[in-house]
Order: sequence, then C-alpha cells, then structure tokens
Amino acid sequence: MRKIFNILFPVIAVAAGIVVIVLGAKKMSSKKNYDASVTGVITGIEREWTGTDEDGFDQYDYTVYVDYEVDGRKYENVKFPAYDSSMHKGDEIEILYQSSNPENIAEGNVAGNAVFIIAVGAVLALIGIVTAVKAFIRP
Repeated sequence: MRKIFNILFPVIAVAAGIVVIVLGAKKMSSKKNYDASVTGVITGIEREWTGTDEDGFDQYDYTVYVDYEVDGRKYENVKFPAYDSSMHKGDEIEILYQSSNPENIAEGNVAGNAVFIIAVGAVLALIGIVTAVKAFIRP
C-alpha cells in the first residue's frame, strides 16, 4: 500500500500542479482583454445561503453590485465578478473594463490573483517532483 502511495501521490501532485498553473496562466491572459480601468462604488452585496459544510457551518454565495462611469455614461448595479470579506457597501474599488464594451468588467487585481494561483500550482508540482525523486532514490 505504501509503495502505491509513493507512486500515486507524486503523479497526482504534479498533475494537479500543472492544471492549477494552466488555470492561472489562463486568468493572467484574460487581463489583456480589459484595457481600461475606472474607480467604481459598491452599491450592494447580496448574500445567499447555499447550505452547510461538513462541520455544520452555514455557507453563503455573495454577489457584489457596482456603479461606475465611463466617458460620461453611467453603469448602475452591474454585477461585479469577485467578492472578498473586506468589501462593504459604499467602498470604492478598481474595476477593469473593455473599452469596446464597458459593461464587461473584471476585478482590478486579475494579475495578482493569477500570480498567486500559478505559484500554488508550482508548489504542488514541485512537491510531486521532490516526492517522486525521493521515492526512486530510496531502495
């Protein structure tokens, strides 16, 4: 059983790492689609109960709405694609948008999040590689 684990774990870790790296790279490449930015205001945050986790804690999905203005045109109550617990109604946030379609928005920190995702994938892959090397070096 241990021998199977010593072979299977590195393969799974490397594969998962590669998948996570690809997802991060895809997220990073999406940043180029958003060629402008504006400061917006959070106009609302809706919370929807989705159930309980295995420990009995309530789980929620959050939907954030923002107002912003581009070239004199106001966009109101547009669904923002991200949420974090530090967000509050009335907060100003950076919004990336496509100049050809200002209603198509993204969070302001696309690149930072993508770098974090890629780093997590690299660590997973590295753990898998090191574990594989150790498995083959040991008699």
